[in-house]
Amino acid sequence: MEDKLEEIIRQYPCQVRSRRRTRGAFLLETDQGLRLLKECSASQARIEFEERVKEQLIRQGNLPVDHTYKNNREEYFTKDNYRNNWVMRQWYAGVECDMKDHPCVMRCAGHLGRLHALLELGGAEEGVYIQKESIRQEMERHNKEMKRVRSYIRGKKQKNEMEICLLEAFDIFYGQACLAQSLLQECGYEELWQKTLANGLVRHGSYTYHNVLFMGKDIATTNFDKAEIGIQVRDLYDLLRKAMEKNAWHPELGRCLIQTYDRERSMEDSEKTVLYAMLLYPEKYWKLVNFYYNSRKSWMSSKNLEKLLKIRGQEEQRTRFLKEVKGILM
Repeated sequence: MEDKLEEIIRQYPCQVRSRRRTRGAFLLETDQGLRLLKECSASQARIEFEERVKEQLIRQGNLPVDHTYKNNREEYFTKDNYRNNWVMRQWYAGVECDMKDHPCVMRCAGHLGRLHALLELGGAEEGVYIQKESIRQEMERHNKEMKRVRSYIRGKKQKNEMEICLLEAFDIFYGQACLAQSLLQECGYEELWQKTLANGLVRHGSYTYHNVLFMGKDIATTNFDKAEIGIQVRDLYDLLRKAMEKNAWHPELGRCLIQTYDRERSMEDSEKTVLYAMLLYPEKYWKLVNFYYNSRKSWMSSKNLEKLLKIRGQEEQRTRFLKEVKGILM
């Protein structure tokens, strides 16, 4: 491994002073600053799109991102002896966001608003990556899957504890799922989608605490491997849901996160409805239903049963949160 790493490093115009393993990569201290060296399975087109997005953030807002460096041959990819592709990216000596630290999460929300305000590529022309399935289509597919699983469990003569619990919770969560789908059908979602395509609006695709590094007053955004032309408030939904799960669905925190984002990038009414619909949708319940249906039905996972019981136990808190944010989104 050491020999392979040395061969890759020699192909870059920098001097490495020290290195250490980090999450799925190598962190290098060089004469030009911190670098991250990692194996990469993305295509050339994918890397070029990501770099186009990052360059937009650098040019328009001077925001720190994990820019990919070219090697001595002016190529993004460097091959090892086994013909695997590696990339070298700029990195930062920062700390990940603590999702239980309310001021920290608030900064994340405001930073996301700034990112989205800058991420407009001016049209979804050839060479960009576009969200493959709309949120409305995704909800419709998931709802059909939930009904299919309910029918399957109902047809069983003997049911285990997980199956009984899934059935007992079905009506309340499926009702939320149907209402969320209806909201998307009525809010002008298609017009919002066409505007997203026309303006080339990009979402990060994985805006989690792992990919946001705090460096004093600055924030670095990393890992754009899921970036795409898509409904931007989906990033805000991902951040909100994770923050709410970590903070017992704290209504005031949820309201403040939405307002903090909105101050940096004002949401249209249709976007607010889409965001509320996604928050209303019982994603955790659907994931457990989907996992159950695609696994061995004869074996019950105690871990998944615990997750289901936890979801049901938090529903009162989640309902209070939804009531709070509905007042500012609808």
